[in-house]
Amino acid sequence: MPKKILSISHIEATKIVSTILEKAGSDGGEPVAVAVVDYAGRLTAFTAMDNGMPAGAKLSQSKAYSAIIGKRDTVQWASIKKNTEFIDFDMRNWTDENFTCFTGGVLIYHDQQIIGAVGVSGRKGKQDDTDVLMQDNELAEYGRSVLNF
Repeated sequence: MPKKILSISHIEATKIVSTILEKAGSDGGEPVAVAVVDYAGRLTAFTAMDNGMPAGAKLSQSKAYSAIIGKRDTVQWASIKKNTEFIDFDMRNWTDENFTCFTGGVLIYHDQQIIGAVGVSGRKGKQDDTDVLMQDNELAEYGRSVLNF
């Protein structure tokens, strides 16, 4: 029997977006843009907070898309060791201008199947020891966690 393709619903996607916006809007940090894509990388929900950086809108969508296309959270792409003897791995060199290696894109699973991804942009890519606030990657993970699959 063929495997049924599951995908995130619009209701689930908007729940993720609103959860992230509520957290980011109340913690005093920089405004963010949030995008959720389905299992095929198609935009399902998107919102950008007021006064965010203009590039954040496109970057949040690229982060979500890149997680889906690469089948891994973008933090894993960002952590690939660079080899100075070769051109760095970058999917844009492979003709996909929407791919990014910036952190902040995380996969969403249901029953061990990828059903979508969320991308957040507007802050630093990932928290470090000096950060008090959630950054892009942590906000994306926080949003993903509200589905309780």
